[in-house]
Amino acid sequence: MRPLLTAAVLLTAAALSTAPPAAATSHSPHNLDNVQVKAARAAVTDIREIVNTLQVQVQIANNESGQWFTIQPNSRWTGSMWVPWVGNQDELKSKSITVLYTDTGSDYGYYLFQDYWDPGDKVKFTSVVRPSYKGSYFVGGDSTGGGRKRLIIGKGSFTMEKTT
Repeated sequence: MRPLLTAAVLLTAAALSTAPPAAATSHSPHNLDNVQVKAARAAVTDIREIVNTLQVQVQIANNESGQWFTIQPNSRWTGSMWVPWVGNQDELKSKSITVLYTDTGSDYGYYLFQDYWDPGDKVKFTSVVRPSYKGSYFVGGDSTGGGRKRLIIGKGSFTMEKTT
């Protein structure tokens, strides 16, 4: 594994082991204690399968739950992983799913999350190098409305499909 990927996985693991319980951080899950907001509702997106279409292995870490694993080249993972809700820039690193891989000598890293404030329950992604909540991109395919999904990982791209 390349040094950048190793460091990113170690940093993610360290952040998970030292993070305080969610109830200890703030009265509001999005640090909005002094802001009047409408009650938000968000549907759960449950990834049941991740398909790695790349010729290289992919590291997956759910920074909220602590779940992490490797998907071998041209392979798949099956299970259940809820896509964490993120409601602001400060939550990107601590709550998103991190996707890391090295291809043709370059390191790639992305944060994948469900936008808590998006009424369509859109799953989005952004680069770990320059993470941006507001500048994030929509995951292609059927990535709205929650429910059970298949995530397909391509080089710099993500697509979702409904699944059972």
